[in-house]
Amino acid sequence: MQSAPVHVLFLNTSNTARSVMAEVLLRDLAGGRARCFSAGTSPVGKFLPEVENLLSQKGFDTVGVFSKSLQLFLEEGAPHIDLVVTICDSNERMPVLGPLGALRVHWELPNIVEISSTEEQSSAIKASYCALEDSLRQVLHPSWQGLTLREIQRLFEVVAPLTPILTLKKNSVPESFIFELDVPMTAYA
Repeated sequence: MQSAPVHVLFLNTSNTARSVMAEVLLRDLAGGRARCFSAGTSPVGKFLPEVENLLSQKGFDTVGVFSKSLQLFLEEGAPHIDLVVTICDSNERMPVLGPLGALRVHWELPNIVEISSTEEQSSAIKASYCALEDSLRQVLHPSWQGLTLREIQRLFEVVAPLTPILTLKKNSVPESFIFELDVPMTAYA
């Protein structure tokens, strides 16, 4: 049963947006239930200014938050990690799994760094923030009192963010997204 804070590492490639937002959100929303970290397999050394602006506007403290390497969590003396949440999209090379012994969960969100348009990147940051906030609030909704680490892992799996759809241009929806429901509409009446 979990009584000490769960040590959660959000891991992706560059550690510039998604994992940083998740770290800050969970740290502030968890109320002591979690100790949060983020890292990248190929960090760029700083997170996106728009991410910092958004978090500041939302009232989150970003002092001490920086883009860091996964290597920091693999070295002797590194904090113990209970749960690694990888955050990447289907086109990214999935990060290595992280520290040995940690349970793992994967969340899929678009790679914000790959978006070249400033306007689209801004929209992607806001959409990812909303998706992460929603998922993390759901993870935290039940009390973790009496839950095992595996049960907490399962909460993270169940509430994985829905990939935000940023813009859909006419005729741009992939055919694989189009399907027909085999449920009569009267079932919803």
